[in-house]
Amino acid sequence: MRAAGAWASCSAGRGAVTVSWLVLVGSVLLWTLLVLLGLLLLLLLPVLFLPFTFYVQADADLAGDDWEDDLSGPFRGKFGLRWGIVTVSGMAAGEGLHLERTEFRLLGMRMDGRKRARKGRRKGENEGAGAPRGTPTGDGPPRRKVRLKLTPDLIWALTREALSLPERVWRSLGIRLSGELTYGFSDPSLTGFCEAIRWGTGVALPVRLTPDFLRPCLIGWGRAGGRVFGYKLVAIGWRVLRRPAIWNYLVGQIRFRPLRSVLLQGGT
Repeated sequence: MRAAGAWASCSAGRGAVTVSWLVLVGSVLLWTLLVLLGLLLLLLLPVLFLPFTFYVQADADLAGDDWEDDLSGPFRGKFGLRWGIVTVSGMAAGEGLHLERTEFRLLGMRMDGRKRARKGRRKGENEGAGAPRGTPTGDGPPRRKVRLKLTPDLIWALTREALSLPERVWRSLGIRLSGELTYGFSDPSLTGFCEAIRWGTGVALPVRLTPDFLRPCLIGWGRAGGRVFGYKLVAIGWRVLRRPAIWNYLVGQIRFRPLRSVLLQGGT
């Protein structure tokens, strides 16, 4: 009896130790998950609520002597992007239609964006060159081909969103345009066609455009700038996804049936 009681007390002690270890491991995992979620939230908040301020400006004095000569003259362009303390800027300049000088800066430091040619062949570039067509050259199973089944409802939903999306993005960016531009194509009829479209639509542009029917040219300056918040772009994307045809198609690709059934009930 004493031996049985001692064995029972020893087993109970081991069970208590096991339970305490499980509680400790669970607590560590829970705190680790909370810390990771907190860090993810700290990363998402600036992306969503800090504004991206950008600008693009260019000026050119390109013109041809007659309809057969190439355009000649200088052109320059600059761009800049600022997000919090992160700044990115660049410039390009050239003569005629040839780019002569470029510059790229990150946080005020000049970066060399030229790519050097790699020596030697890429790893696995010629692997399986002698394998017959249609046989996989890798060790893993062949990839599953994704086929897009377009239905009339899906095509109509994608078409409507494609037509309205540029206007939504334009409004969310808050772009401000200014400039003066004299333009002319090598074919005067094409210049006239562009002017007919411009005046036929009746859209007032903040950029002053002047056609030149006597020579091909691109003379003037222009500037565009704006500011966008990440949450506005997320809202636009969410509105596109919530279209019933688009939502049901994307959710239908999920293989996990319980999750798929729950999400399909939310498609409105």
